Amino acid sequence: MSSILIRSIQLLLSISILVVVHELGHFIVAQVFKVRVERFFLFFDPWFSLLKKKIGNTIYGIGWLPLGGYVKISGMMMDDKENNNQLENQPKDWEFRSKSAIKRLLIISGGIFFNILLSFLIFTLLLFKYGETYLPTKNVKYGIEVDSLGEKIGLKNGDKILFVNEKYVPYFNDIPKAIILGNSITIDRMGNIVKLSLNNNKKKFLFDRKELNFFIQPRVPPIINYVVKNSEAEKYGLRNNDEILAINSEFVLFSDQLKDLLSKHKNENILMSINRNGKLIQKEIFLDPKGILGIYLKKFMDLDQIFLFEKKSYSFFESIPHGIEKAWDVLKNQIFFLKNVFHIETKAYKQIGSFFSIAREFPSKWNWDIFWTLTATLSIWLAFLNLFPIPSLDGGYLLFIMIEMITRKKINEEIVERCTVYGFFVMSFIMMLIIIWDILKVFFY
Repeated sequence: MSSILIRSIQLLLSISILVVVHELGHFIVAQVFKVRVERFFLFFDPWFSLLKKKIGNTIYGIGWLPLGGYVKISGMMMDDKENNNQLENQPKDWEFRSKSAIKRLLIISGGIFFNILLSFLIFTLLLFKYGETYLPTKNVKYGIEVDSLGEKIGLKNGDKILFVNEKYVPYFNDIPKAIILGNSITIDRMGNIVKLSLNNNKKKFLFDRKELNFFIQPRVPPIINYVVKNSEAEKYGLRNNDEILAINSEFVLFSDQLKDLLSKHKNENILMSINRNGKLIQKEIFLDPKGILGIYLKKFMDLDQIFLFEKKSYSFFESIPHGIEKAWDVLKNQIFFLKNVFHIETKAYKQIGSFFSIAREFPSKWNWDIFWTLTATLSIWLAFLNLFPIPSLDGGYLLFIMIEMITRKKINEEIVERCTVYGFFVMSFIMMLIIIWDILKVFFY
């Protein structure tokens, strides 16, 4: 099964869960207040549906257009257009429009609340099942290794990060996020204390990239994780777990040094010194014009014999507050990113994406831990987006209801309906622009 197909299936399953949970929130609260729900659909069903069945007063079904879903609640403006005289009729007891403002507000809020609850629940269960593994910052004894993006913001290989935003970050896992959110980094560079500012011109390097991957990691010794089959490394007898000690007469202490030396000696013969189970082995190797050996080096996660990790396990009840905290942290990060989108100089807008971008976040091999983490992240983000006071989103309905509660005067239903129609077309237009932008990024970015 191709990686594209696996990612697509994961995305479709994740969206399906989010849509069903969101609409279930509206459905359950409507049922509590005895409001009739006429249709409950996963995905949209213009012209026809893939599956539908009527149970009680509600038709349940699956549409063919996988862009969301909906519940059709009796007495909501956009759902009763077929009855031209309805606005003139007295509201029925089972209609949405017959209920008090607070009940209508709760029905509309149901989807948002259920998405928040889903995010809390997933993070809680993940923490209960897997716990958390952290690398304490104090245990990053060799400093950091940076890629080209890390260099552009002023970091160098071997730097030891002391503070971000004048605060000590206890766990290295949190440092990349803290840097993106922060305004300054204080480092120890070969015994000298250096303070780097993080202005918008520097942050644009972090946002102006195809993937939001880590731009720093702990510096590690050059130990082979595995050798690629039929590669030059295999040809010359290199093995998994070999530690590379030197190239020619130059000692190699860290992975970044090895990469620099291999690049320096392209298309040349080199003498490689290796530690293999305590024995010194030397091999004469010819590097191809690209300087590629065909090896993958161990990352810091693979070196628990060098780095002392901390594993936190939680009981079910202990995991609940930590699950809530994790969901809140995700939401704060998303809000920060949204704020940066409106600062053009950061180029954060380049990270805006549609379903295509979301699909790329899922792993190419099925991983339930990552799947549920991404689903929980998307769920809290969906709840936040639906709070926007834009007609056609839940937030638009909430705005109208709150205005009614404040003024104690009901807004004309035809005005609400028109605003909802306009809001739907505006949101559809924005969505189309994002999809086009996502496609263009593949070719031009």
